[in-house]
Amino acid sequence: MSERVYPEAFLSRMQTMLSDDYPRFYGALQSPPSKALRINSLKTDREELQRLLGQKLSTLCENPDGAPLSEDFRPNATPLHAAGLFYMQEATAQAPAAIPEIPTDAVVLDLCAAPGGKSTQLAARMRGGILIANEIVPSRANVLLGNIERMGVTNAIVTNSDPHTLCEKVKGQCDVVLVDAPCAGEAMFRKDEQAVRDWSPEHVETCAVRQRAILEDAEKTVKPGGQLVYATCSFSPQENEQTVHWFLERHTDFSLVSIRRFYPHTSAGEGQFYAHLVRDGDRVPSVFSLGKSDRVPALEAFSETVELPEGQMCALKDGRVLLLPPTPFTLSGVKLVRAGLLLGEAKGNRFEPAHALAMAGKTTPFLNTCALSFDEAMRYLKGETLMKEAEKGYGAATYMGHALGIFKASDGMLKNHYPKGLRLL
Repeated sequence: MSERVYPEAFLSRMQTMLSDDYPRFYGALQSPPSKALRINSLKTDREELQRLLGQKLSTLCENPDGAPLSEDFRPNATPLHAAGLFYMQEATAQAPAAIPEIPTDAVVLDLCAAPGGKSTQLAARMRGGILIANEIVPSRANVLLGNIERMGVTNAIVTNSDPHTLCEKVKGQCDVVLVDAPCAGEAMFRKDEQAVRDWSPEHVETCAVRQRAILEDAEKTVKPGGQLVYATCSFSPQENEQTVHWFLERHTDFSLVSIRRFYPHTSAGEGQFYAHLVRDGDRVPSVFSLGKSDRVPALEAFSETVELPEGQMCALKDGRVLLLPPTPFTLSGVKLVRAGLLLGEAKGNRFEPAHALAMAGKTTPFLNTCALSFDEAMRYLKGETLMKEAEKGYGAATYMGHALGIFKASDGMLKNHYPKGLRLL
């Protein structure tokens, strides 16, 4: 393999920063990118996933739920990925969301959340409360929502808002705020050639300016005693230590708990920076409340076939029905991609369940399930109709005990309701 070429200004800066350690860093840049997964504790644990995958999973120091993988591991080669049992997430990217302590009644905000690795990691660590996962780019917000659903998260609100507008709405309400800031992406150079092409000293400076503006918005949301985690996947001091020190000078009621850098030659991953900050003051518990549920006659009949999680039933004008988690505030004026769990759509007297409902929680809420073999599961994920006996009506197709999505059974046939946008090619 030919030697990878990187910008001279970048290499010169890294040589100055790392001194005698630079040759190891440069050597790592010439090696293949790393692979790792994060076990989704909302649905499984290390012991079960090892058994289902048929392989031993080593641990990562960056996150106890992480595991390094061989270069030839392909997530789509197993239906367990579609079932949400794990998330492909490089090792050092798992470090920032593993840091904060999360109270039981926490309001957690992931301000720059797509594609959802850190959001779903935070959700798996929560023991209640609510997660707000925000992404400003609409297409990326839809990817974020897809991963929230696949991983079985039921207490999330996914928003598509600029940080300033959203932060004004949740001012002083958040216990944990994660800012995984848009950055120059230097730690992505081994796996993303576009990041290399886009890099310049001017781009680094532009990112630093934007990061400071986002932190200024994020600061407003942190309640007394709350935590702010700032992270980038860049190595530049402008985007990292200098930005953190700038923030602390402006906001003296925050203190630095920890700060850490990861490099590809010192860790199992690509590289990451994070700073963990805490705001002075005593934490006031969040007060969560549920509104009155809407009556949905079509769902009332259908609900005999599922065990719905707790929440407020909310019927939208277009027929969609949501199960809202308890919240201590409203987000009026903020563009919502999804609030809570989408149960499905009422179409007159008929209720059509949503894919998200089949994936919710550790085990699917559907009482009617049909176990698929490996070959059947792969065909299902490609959108094929299966000739297979099952109880008539809607149900959840499962593989190794975990839901993949919805079918509708009739006359020895499973009609496929796996979302078209998710189907394997």
